Amino acid sequence: MSTTLNLIGQSRRPLPTALGLLGIVGATGGLLMGGPVWLGLVGVVLGGLYLSGTTVLTVVLGQIALVTVDTPSLLSLALVEGGLFLTLLSVAAETPDSRIAGSLVALVVPLLGGFAWLSLWRWNLDPLRVGSALLVGSAIVGYLLHRYLLIELDIVTEDVTSDRDFT
Repeated sequence: MSTTLNLIGQSRRPLPTALGLLGIVGATGGLLMGGPVWLGLVGVVLGGLYLSGTTVLTVVLGQIALVTVDTPSLLSLALVEGGLFLTLLSVAAETPDSRIAGSLVALVVPLLGGFAWLSLWRWNLDPLRVGSALLVGSAIVGYLLHRYLLIELDIVTEDVTSDRDFT
């Protein structure tokens, strides 16, 4: 009984780490360096999303904001991607099996950044299509990570009818 009360009293998500906030600041700085000043507002929204606990949406918005920057320099691209990488890594380090989640982050963020760079500056694709592809890709990765964590924490069982409340 006392463990139940302790679990209820604890927050579902610990306070944001300094690593994640440093990533948000780096991503915002990269956006401001490569684009117009109004992208500073996007940085504020990125911080708000991160603080509210929706880190995957933070990374998606950061990737889409990167697409809106017309021709970012290599430095601004590296700052945005590095900042988003740190943001995801800060949350992945708090998961029950941080090695697997950290490996997933280490693969996904550079792949999304590389895809954005190739599609915009090498293949000359429409930014709306690139942003849509990044949004869909990030949503798929976020859902797969969500499902993995449900299985890892033994919330999902073999009985499908009992799992409907959690999925």
